[in-house]
Amino acid sequence: MNEEIWSKALKIISLDSRVDEIYYNTILNKMKQVSYDNDILVLSCRDDYSLSLVKGQELEGFIKSAVGMVTDRDTSVMYVVEGDNAAAINSIVSETKVKEKDRSAFSSSELTDEFTFENFIVGDCNRFAHASAISVAENPGLRQKNPLYLWGNSGLGKTHLMKAVGYRVKQLYPNKKVLYTTCEEFTNAFVSSLNTKAIDDFRKKYRNIDVLLIDDIQFLINKEGTQMEFFNTFESLVSAGKQIVITSDKSPKSLPELDPRLTTRFQNGVMMDIQPPDYETRKAIFINKMNSMGISFDDDIVEYVCENVTNNVRELNGAFNIISTYYALENGNINLELIMSKLAPIISPSKNKQITVEVVIDAVSKYYDITPDKLLSNVRSADIVNARSVAMYICRDLLGMQYTKIGEFFGGKKHSTVMHACNKLADDPALMSDVKIIEKRIADI
Repeated sequence: MNEEIWSKALKIISLDSRVDEIYYNTILNKMKQVSYDNDILVLSCRDDYSLSLVKGQELEGFIKSAVGMVTDRDTSVMYVVEGDNAAAINSIVSETKVKEKDRSAFSSSELTDEFTFENFIVGDCNRFAHASAISVAENPGLRQKNPLYLWGNSGLGKTHLMKAVGYRVKQLYPNKKVLYTTCEEFTNAFVSSLNTKAIDDFRKKYRNIDVLLIDDIQFLINKEGTQMEFFNTFESLVSAGKQIVITSDKSPKSLPELDPRLTTRFQNGVMMDIQPPDYETRKAIFINKMNSMGISFDDDIVEYVCENVTNNVRELNGAFNIISTYYALENGNINLELIMSKLAPIISPSKNKQITVEVVIDAVSKYYDITPDKLLSNVRSADIVNARSVAMYICRDLLGMQYTKIGEFFGGKKHSTVMHACNKLADDPALMSDVKIIEKRIADI
């Protein structure tokens, strides 16, 4: 497998319409794979001139993208002149040190144009979170928007939006200090500072900044000492008018293990959930990736992927990488049957069943022993409202329907009404338990 990485990447690059044919034949096709280890790929160029046309140039971006598709990992690509073994060894050693360096230290590479508002695909599932993130980025530190708390399942774009906030702040306010870190890194740095008696340095790093971006706050659960330290850091920053952006896989109310002083402060800012992408958003994301690569798949393949890969953006990107790889290996000769077989491992068997709104309504009605017409009516009794909210949530969760379309089906209710019902239900453990039972019944149909 390792020896084939560059040859497979070359096939992908050969199909990229943005790559000049002359450059491909005279430079890229002459390059050789020297080594691949520890997610570091070393390639050799024929001479210094060829190296100068690759390293730091547009070609390097095409190479990085193609190699990433083949390895499906964050692979570093290093370049040397052919025959310079010493340079190859030095490249591996230096890059390994970089990879092993404590990631909790701020690096401008964390906030690059890879994650911006411009390349974030906006849909009904994330529109309000996107708008809130832009508002915070353009006016960081406002009391009523501090913190910005983004929550939702993994792979929906929370980290992308968070980093986009940091990138925009750096564009608009170059002198502001922006720090991106994960909650795990924050915890590890705190523990290390206690062991080395460097707590003052730790606090100086995390409290002497203008914008703190902290990913996966749920990692604080069961870490009482770190919770206390983060609480004090939070208070220090907010009281000084500094902006905090937080992501989590759950809403604050759904994190009872955290110190209530933290969760209540999270709720005092702006909380925005990000839902799984609806069909239109998935298709827009997929087409955007095709355009960025300069390739095109048949409509039936695009439709199949966007209808069946529904959980999150990360899975959709994974599906795209699989298809792109086979597209390159088969010189563009792929069909729906081939793609269906290759994507089978990431598509749940239940996705192949024809689940419709009518199926959802029927399942919810039977579970609560309520007639379907009452679910679709405007009756406001508590039992009907709860059942209707469950039906709306399942339409959103299983079918990826837009809030507006769900509202139209349920008697012409407004987009905001449906969204509020779904968000409120997500904070109710009893109703969420009902959702899981009903969704399992639907899957078993």
